[in-house]
Amino acid sequence: MKTAAQKGADSGWSNITFGMRATSEGDTQTWRKFRATSATLEVDYNRPPTTPTAVSSAPGGTCNTSTAGATVGKGNVVLSAKATDPDGNLKGLRFRFWKAGDATPAGTLVTSLTSGKATRTIASSTLVDKGLYYWDVRAEDATLQSAYYPTSGNRCRLTVDGSAPPPPTVDSEKFPEATDDGMTWAQVPFGKTGAVTFTSEGAAKFQYAVDGNDWTDKAATNGAATITALKPPHAGPNMLNVYALDAVGNKSKVTNYAFYVPPQQTADGPGDTNGDDLPDLLVVDASGKLINCAGSVEGELNECLDAAYSTHGPLDQAAHWYDPATKKSALITHYGDAYPGDGATDLFAVSPDGVLWLYPGDGYGSFDVDRRMKVLLPSNAPAPSTWTQIKAVGDITGDGLPDLVLRAGPAFWTLSGYTGAAFRSATVMNSDAWARRDIVNVADINGDKTPDLLWRNLDNGNMYVRHGKPGPAAGSVDLDSLKLAASSLNGDVAYGTSWTEANISTALGIPDVNKDGVPDIWARAGADGTMRIYHPSKTNTNAPVKTVLTQDWRTVKALG
Repeated sequence: MKTAAQKGADSGWSNITFGMRATSEGDTQTWRKFRATSATLEVDYNRPPTTPTAVSSAPGGTCNTSTAGATVGKGNVVLSAKATDPDGNLKGLRFRFWKAGDATPAGTLVTSLTSGKATRTIASSTLVDKGLYYWDVRAEDATLQSAYYPTSGNRCRLTVDGSAPPPPTVDSEKFPEATDDGMTWAQVPFGKTGAVTFTSEGAAKFQYAVDGNDWTDKAATNGAATITALKPPHAGPNMLNVYALDAVGNKSKVTNYAFYVPPQQTADGPGDTNGDDLPDLLVVDASGKLINCAGSVEGELNECLDAAYSTHGPLDQAAHWYDPATKKSALITHYGDAYPGDGATDLFAVSPDGVLWLYPGDGYGSFDVDRRMKVLLPSNAPAPSTWTQIKAVGDITGDGLPDLVLRAGPAFWTLSGYTGAAFRSATVMNSDAWARRDIVNVADINGDKTPDLLWRNLDNGNMYVRHGKPGPAAGSVDLDSLKLAASSLNGDVAYGTSWTEANISTALGIPDVNKDGVPDIWARAGADGTMRIYHPSKTNTNAPVKTVLTQDWRTVKALG
């Protein structure tokens, strides 16, 4: 029966007739009767899958056997095709790809399918410049396979052209390239635009971005293109990244063009040091230098610039930021203009020898150390040499003058009313509970226009927000409400977990950068030293949004 059924399937029969008889029709001793309706024929059959369709490559496009095929650059090539099986048991698509003159390979069966579509990536490292390559594809199920496509004996063809254009030259009158001395700045301030020209022989187009974000294509004419109105995303150091591409997609090596943008003529915003109203990050790096990493939209961190200089000779780093003899680093923090009211953000720092200083900002994200001023403290304030953390928080008491919060051993303090020479008062918030706690921020978190205390337990990793009660002036806080959970609006409210010192070595509360009304957080990971941005809600820190600096910053001395 199996032989007859196979012959019927092979021959396309519409029906098969089977008969039955006794082994001996001459036997007169027995009688037999067969009921034909009880007979059944069960067939386990399989049909081959269809020949693949939608056969194409990227780059290269649809397989066209009537032409010499496409010419592509020396990059990865993705082959793709689609097939179906009438029995619904398609196993995969087998792609064969080989160089002209070589033996045809067995091919690679791709079993990862999406609605019958499969892709195979050919690595650029396996391609030879000027080489001609053939490829085809067939569909397979468990036992049968389709014909290869193309079916005519031809093959899909690709020719590789690996000669990329030279790295582009970048030229701009408005945004001249930065010089090693840091003295060359753009001729227009932040917020303004300027023209930039790219040139590369043989380029059909350019791809460009600032600080590696938002890549944009620009068509070239005779190997050149001009961006008529480039608008840098932030003040301070910017890095323009540019590739040149030829007609078949070969990409040049990148040109990185650094330029510095001066601030706009407005006062710095909270946390901003260069006039673009975006918070910046001040860092004492692994070598003990003070650098300024320009912040961008959504909390991105980009190029870093030396942030300290002296007009009276070489700068002694040990006297300001890090003392290699004692291995002590400065404590640093910034928020806004503290003195002399010029609109430029200033820097508070406790030097390695235990003295509190104010370094007036120059509006360009840097600080002339020769202008630093020693800060006088109230008689009851702890000595700066005992401080373990400082954070500038703007005016939280409502007197119109800058305030500073700090930890000194197990104590938590608030310094209020900086006048340009001294803080007017020192308030001990708690004397014995803060040895293993960390001040993350003092800012309005729940949206009631009253500053709150955001803090974390360094050991168990819990983050809490202590909501403050309104102070004597609009937008201020009653300091007593931040001293203890019982004195606050509604106690210490859980705000996040996994914020142990081992997981997050530094958690730095910053102003709202994603414009949702809630202050944000820059955090340095304890495991790899990368910097991440968090966009919390009013009730939770949420997960990190992204990594904004991939460098390992575990050796960085201070952030603030």
